[in-house]
Amino acid sequence: MKKLRVALSKIEKGEQLLARLEELKGEGEVEEEQYQQKKEQYAELLESGKKELESIKASFSGKLEALKRDAEKYPAELKDLELKNKLGELDANQFSRQEQRLRSKIDRAQKDLEATATLLAAETADEAGGYIEVRLEKRTLLRRPDWL
Repeated sequence: MKKLRVALSKIEKGEQLLARLEELKGEGEVEEEQYQQKKEQYAELLESGKKELESIKASFSGKLEALKRDAEKYPAELKDLELKNKLGELDANQFSRQEQRLRSKIDRAQKDLEATATLLAAETADEAGGYIEVRLEKRTLLRRPDWL
């Protein structure tokens, strides 16, 4: 979920910065060279967010399909369990425990299904759980040699 929020935040920030840059250019506040550098930087941020979002949404789509398949099989399992109880294959205690476990699985699957569908439908960082501040500059990590 955090990756989704970051991707959406990148898109939002890139769009906001590009819009503000265009505004400043229109007012004559930005020189052409600065404009081109910043436009490239912001467009890169925006494109990065869009690529990440596409990948994340594809993963959520797969998860949603798997959750739907699971949710569809549970009612049949519940009916099978009830039949076993009626036939006497299970005593009341066994039936109660197994029914409780199965109903718990059904509830969990339904909650996961709803949460995944909500995240898949999210179009803004707020809809996905909130905006996350993203950096524009890529940090270079300097590693200390082992012999120091």
